Amino acid sequence: MENDKRSKRIDIPLRSLSQDAKLDMGQNYCIVSCSKHRLPDLVNVVDSMVNEGWMIASGLTSDDGLIFQSISKFSRTLDNSSGITKRV
Repeated sequence: MENDKRSKRIDIPLRSLSQDAKLDMGQNYCIVSCSKHRLPDLVNVVDSMVNEGWMIASGLTSDDGLIFQSISKFSRTLDNSSGITKRV
């Protein structure tokens, strides 16, 4: 993986989530990855992040023994003049 300033690879701390799941995280988009042998860890991490306001962005995919799940999170504000909710 190239070192890109726009994204960073984060090992999730043990904080009751998982030591085996990894995050490739941007500001509003994240890919959670985990070994196919540790699916409960992936499920727990994604479930925890959904509880924190993240939304599943697409289905699962797999490559080279890893499972990947993409999730996204957008801040929303209400434009009072038009009544339209938009991304910030």
